Amino acid sequence: MTTELRERILDTALGLMSEQGSTGTSMRQLAKACDVQVAALYHYFDSKDALLTAVIAERNYSGRLAEPLQIDRDAPVDERLVTLFGSLWDGAIEEEAVWRLLLGEGIRSEPAAIEVGHSLLIAVRAGVRAWVTEWVPELEHPDAVSDAVIAQMFLGFLRYMFEPDTDPAAIGREAAESLRLVVVR
Repeated sequence: MTTELRERILDTALGLMSEQGSTGTSMRQLAKACDVQVAALYHYFDSKDALLTAVIAERNYSGRLAEPLQIDRDAPVDERLVTLFGSLWDGAIEEEAVWRLLLGEGIRSEPAAIEVGHSLLIAVRAGVRAWVTEWVPELEHPDAVSDAVIAQMFLGFLRYMFEPDTDPAAIGREAAESLRLVVVR
């Protein structure tokens, strides 16, 4: 079995699970979509829970959040905050399937999703806090600012899901402006 097949399985699983939920996606259905035998799935993943965990874990969010941002250190505080938020927003939109999957599974209290989602939330909070501390150190209460950034990202994502005709870039700009108005007076 190849690494390429494993990646194809993970990508296909993410697509199916984000549309149907993990409980609505059977291993047989996934095998058919990947054009492999069910046994091939179990070669890589012991269970559907292990597959769900791998789908999220291998996207390496902690590592991606540790990458440096492209922010002008000499820009005003509000511009740096808006740019920081824009980086988070763009990443969330790029990972739409992951967020749809985790939010849906979290709402259904799927145990594997709760554990994976909790780990992801810890990584996102730590990463955003590090960004806030590094890029807008003038702001007091970096934990509260980080939580406000993340809250705006989730609010924006909910708008993106429930207002499908609205341009995601416009949603991101509006969320960033709200954040700027509240955090930087």
